[in-house]
Amino acid sequence: MTTDSSTPVERRVLLYSDGNTNIIDGSTIWLVSMAQVLARTNSHVTLLLKNRIISRKMLEPLDGIDNVTVVDPFAALGDTVPPTKLLSVRQAAEKVVELDRAHRFDKIISRGFNISHELAITREFDGRFWPYVIDLPEPGTEPTPQRLRDLEEIALSSERMLVQTEDSRSYMEYRVPSSVGKCVVINPMIPDDLGPMPGRSARPAGRLQGVYAGKFAEGWMTLELCDVPRLLAERGVNLSLSMIGDKIMHFKHNPTWRGRMKAALGSSPGVEWAGGLSRDDATAYSKTADIGFSWRSRALDSTHELSTKVLEYCAMGVAPVVNRIAAHVELLGEDYPLFVDSTTESVLDAVERVARDPDLLEDARKKAMDAIDRYRMATTVERIHAALRATEVRPTVTLASGRPLLLVGANLTASRATHTVLRQTAGQVRIAEWDPTLTGQEQPRLGDLSAAGTVVVEDAAPYLPWATRRKAAGQRLVVHIRDLRTDEPALREANLEEIDAFVFQAEPDLAAFAAAFDVPTERLHLAPVPVDTGYVDRPALPGRQYRVGVLDLSPSAARPDVAITVLRGLLAADEQFSLHFRDRLPWETEERWVDQLERSYYRTLVADLTATPEVAARVAFERPDSDLPSWYRKIGWLLVPHRRGRVDQRVVEAQAAGVAVLTPAEDGAAELYGPDAPFDSIDGVVRKIAAASAEPAEFARLSAASRLHGGRHDLAVVRPAWAAALNG
Repeated sequence: MTTDSSTPVERRVLLYSDGNTNIIDGSTIWLVSMAQVLARTNSHVTLLLKNRIISRKMLEPLDGIDNVTVVDPFAALGDTVPPTKLLSVRQAAEKVVELDRAHRFDKIISRGFNISHELAITREFDGRFWPYVIDLPEPGTEPTPQRLRDLEEIALSSERMLVQTEDSRSYMEYRVPSSVGKCVVINPMIPDDLGPMPGRSARPAGRLQGVYAGKFAEGWMTLELCDVPRLLAERGVNLSLSMIGDKIMHFKHNPTWRGRMKAALGSSPGVEWAGGLSRDDATAYSKTADIGFSWRSRALDSTHELSTKVLEYCAMGVAPVVNRIAAHVELLGEDYPLFVDSTTESVLDAVERVARDPDLLEDARKKAMDAIDRYRMATTVERIHAALRATEVRPTVTLASGRPLLLVGANLTASRATHTVLRQTAGQVRIAEWDPTLTGQEQPRLGDLSAAGTVVVEDAAPYLPWATRRKAAGQRLVVHIRDLRTDEPALREANLEEIDAFVFQAEPDLAAFAAAFDVPTERLHLAPVPVDTGYVDRPALPGRQYRVGVLDLSPSAARPDVAITVLRGLLAADEQFSLHFRDRLPWETEERWVDQLERSYYRTLVADLTATPEVAARVAFERPDSDLPSWYRKIGWLLVPHRRGRVDQRVVEAQAAGVAVLTPAEDGAAELYGPDAPFDSIDGVVRKIAAASAEPAEFARLSAASRLHGGRHDLAVVRPAWAAALNG
């Protein structure tokens, strides 16, 4: 495994996809494109194939790239292996393990659910594994419990998980909690230089050249497509259709389909079957067309994926004929003229319209070409390189005695970002999460404690007294106090002299602690709530400026009745507004429902909503699952209680996602959430939201200002503060 000495290699990557490079299809196009992209990130790429190399058509783009090594798994066996031999999933995993033990890769990237799960259960690649799981259950289809367990296992083994679209990421985060914080959107990619055929001229009205390139399969409507030229001819439209590809699928439930598909390719009027072509030849062939077909059955309308072939058509100025699904509307716009449904009639109508109106066809071509810049390979290289480098931050702290850092807490779910900062700052981090009230747990935890050079305790209770009594010689002890209560018994019971650093998330907490305890000021550190801003900042969904969010249903903390009063005022200005509560319902939370005052409060709230159905219809109660970053895509405003100067991690993440935060105008509110956040009255909130939502420029300004304020909590900003606390 050598590479050109002039190419700086930042990492070694093994890449595998469960696809056959002897056949042209989407998985092999992705595999070759991904190898090209990774090579441009200063990585050395070892591309493990599933198949013997019989045809090099798909691999030709990799010729001459010095930092890509292609591995034919059967090369050493010669002619003893039949040409059709493919690695099984288990064999592929064993080959990956074998190669890794020989060369020790920095990243392992796999495409496909089965191979990703097989690699995950080896436990060989934890912390280096980047699976690309594309074959997710379709929306509306309930995944089996076993499937969810397998996805959770993949996520737990992963450093990052690749997904194709924001919809895919939202689905993964909702279904697989361990994937939150790990999913990286790697969209389909097209070559930088792919463009239309120069000097092409418009055809006479009523005549069109069409193309289809890809596999031939039932859901892809390829058999029905062969009948389209004949049916259009009956309408007086001349469509010449070229069909490119050699992968004809077989279906056990429909055994005659493959034979009928092959017969239709060879005998349908107006259809020319070009067979399998290299990617360059297929591109040259496709560029001569006016329209390109990517027609699908209704069963595929809810897909999470965006076809690479659709993007290639767009780049070539070949207007794609596609189903009207959310991904295509986002790509091409609401008024794109070649949207169809799953019926042949809709395809005939759409093609006839553009055939008879050359200006409409030209408009479709322009919309297509304008849509694809963000999918160019150069842009994808930047995104992947940034994602890789984000996991490769070099530690700046040398831990005491070279021993690992131990993070101790009772419930570390909310400490994910802190864990990330500690790992980036100090390198090796171990986790000790347990309930100290349970017997039989202390002895093994003492082993964890004594093995650590530095111990970080999350919050004073219940561990701080325990940790100060057992601090080892030469060990550094740090306490991270996220929510200070100066009367906390744990602070009084702990030996504060044994604590080398106290880390606070807000200035008011640091000041209150300094006033209450006799601790040298050099031991007090301020480290803002850490947020992975790049992860939570995602493309906004349409209409977010009309959606108001609340993160709590507690009467004392969030005052949902006030939020509903705000909604009433907003609906008087514009009926598009809606209110979204993100919390468990009161009767699902025992401590709320057993409290007589709170139960009475909720009954009054429900009765009030029942009496005003027009308001109730605009209120949504949404479960507090782990996918908050996805939720923020649709939320424009967040109503937040001030909470005595304490920063809420979820609120800062919302700001980093561009959500405009509104909070009562108490002391310190502007410092916590920015100068645009404080409000003096409910009427003032209503006026502000209504006015900004009616003025796109003003809402954009508030969103950008919120995002800028959230950036003060970025991991790169917080790391130096933690480095100071860990170094002393």
